[in-house]
Amino acid sequence: MSDEQIARVYAAALFAAADEAGAVERLRADLGQLVEAMAGSASLRGVLANPRIETEAKQRLLADLVAGSDKLLGNTLQLLAGKGRIALLPGVRSEYERLAAKKARTLKLEVTSAVALDADLERDIVARVEGETGKKVQLSKRVDKAILGGLVMRLGDTIVDSSLRSRLAQLNQSLITAEVRGGEQ
Repeated sequence: MSDEQIARVYAAALFAAADEAGAVERLRADLGQLVEAMAGSASLRGVLANPRIETEAKQRLLADLVAGSDKLLGNTLQLLAGKGRIALLPGVRSEYERLAAKKARTLKLEVTSAVALDADLERDIVARVEGETGKKVQLSKRVDKAILGGLVMRLGDTIVDSSLRSRLAQLNQSLITAEVRGGEQ
């Protein structure tokens, strides 16, 4: 079983328990804060990944980190650390987020643009996607000057790339593979 599949199993179990306890959103927030804290702290990641540090010490550290959080999160962290799978936590979070959004009938739309989008364009994009899907859309935006212009939108596994960089690459490929015609007989 791949790490991605294992993370999905943990996330599904955590989500089912949170759903039963009525704590889906609270746990979603706590899990998100923890993963962000880990991403922002190289020393924390180093301690948790260090095989010389005893599992029990890692479990105590994690328990202290989430002392005020939902007990389900603490239990999940203890289990992951005990099995040596704490590195799967970002994958667990991603799958948990997907399950929570599915339950809430919410889609996550990621939009990357060369410049910041104005509020009217954001509303238009969200309204159009909501109209097409019949679901509420949660928009996340990112600016990447490398795309030069246009937009790259990701909705689940679907990517719509209308960026200028992508179009220039397609044109370049067309020019490279184009047949030379005329002149020879």
